[in-house]
Amino acid sequence: MKKPLLALGMCLLAITQVAHANSRLQQVLDKGVLRVGTTGDWNPMTMKDPATNSYRGFDIDVTTELAKDLGVKVEFVATDWKTLVNGITANKYDITGSASLNMSRAKVAGYSQAYFYLGFVPVVQKKDLANFTDWADFDKPDVKVAATLG
Repeated sequence: MKKPLLALGMCLLAITQVAHANSRLQQVLDKGVLRVGTTGDWNPMTMKDPATNSYRGFDIDVTTELAKDLGVKVEFVATDWKTLVNGITANKYDITGSASLNMSRAKVAGYSQAYFYLGFVPVVQKKDLANFTDWADFDKPDVKVAATLG
């Protein structure tokens, strides 16, 4: 009875080691580089300085600290909002930040606990403020709404 249990235990240990060896985290640790997809166009989260070709912002600070904690270097990879999550599945980079959670993205990529929450906030001119007291006031044919991609 002990030998079959020992054999089963060894098989399970081998399977978990293989799964661990193939994890994205293990790949990052093995390469010594955390590749971060970022748009560089959303102040204050991620901005790219064209003069220095460097990034700054809250997402940049968070991922830089994560790389330090992991003992690896950080490499920022330019991307856009439309392909932000696709870059992870295409192995162009390992993680990204500020990716809004939706069902289509959740089907192909994993999400951590949120480190920042931003709800939908309408912005109107002060002179028009009295015309917009709830969301239904925006759902009218004569109201023009602009939105960011992503």
